[in-house]
Amino acid sequence: MSYLARITQECPTAVVLLVDQSGSMSEPTRWNGRAATKAEAVAAAINALLAELIARTRRDGGYQPYYDMAVLGYSGSEVRSLLPKVGDRYFLRPEELADNPVAMCDVQRLRTLPDGRRVATVVRERVWVQPAAEWNTPMVAAFGEVWKLLRTWCAEYKGKPCYPPTVIHITDGEATDGTLHEVKAAAERLCSLGTMDGNVLLMNVHISATEAEPVLFPAAAEELPEERYARLLFDISSPMPDLYRDEIAWLTGRPSGSAVGAVRGMAYRANMTDLVRMMNIGTATSDLLI
Repeated sequence: MSYLARITQECPTAVVLLVDQSGSMSEPTRWNGRAATKAEAVAAAINALLAELIARTRRDGGYQPYYDMAVLGYSGSEVRSLLPKVGDRYFLRPEELADNPVAMCDVQRLRTLPDGRRVATVVRERVWVQPAAEWNTPMVAAFGEVWKLLRTWCAEYKGKPCYPPTVIHITDGEATDGTLHEVKAAAERLCSLGTMDGNVLLMNVHISATEAEPVLFPAAAEELPEERYARLLFDISSPMPDLYRDEIAWLTGRPSGSAVGAVRGMAYRANMTDLVRMMNIGTATSDLLI
């Protein structure tokens, strides 16, 4: 396990966000202190993450091409790109994303003042991903589409020391287009891809609107409920590299001095705050940018 390659203009990395947009994503939850559907909250969280990734690449001369970014949604029998169309590519570079929001919107944010008071402020933000929630959950097809996308990406950078692609899969339910075995096989095929620096990192974030205690970055299946879907997500989630040790320790309370190689990149019954934290950790590669 390496996952230490420097991210440069010549050797970028890829970030793929894979989003369940099935009918259950219309269920209510909370986002920034307000009522929202899961689909609305996930779209807002993804837009915030994209803005952060773009900001990391900002330099005096513009935006550096450190990241190839794709966002795919799946529902019914379809897997589709959720980003603005620029040519016929799924992947967009930071400059392309910065220049092509689909909308601008005013967003209310809550912030805490030094005296402890919380106040609401309105900020104007770019929007790339729109919420959707309909039909079934073609998860096997979704993993297959990401496999095709990253197979091409990895072939393009074959022989180069690129930091491996990261896939963050956000879902709230089981696949409707295959068995657990078929889901596992599709995920394992995806994770068999990689670069000189390591294999594709697959993180799975199961979101829930319940009050049940979430499980974040488990080190053993026994930390999860005895539910077949929870155990499946554990089995198909990648062990996390040491690069993320401090962030995971901060979030979970695990000792920061020990390696986290056995900790899986997954969350079960995560709320929206947990989702944001998981995505931030999954993309915490700032120290590798040159």
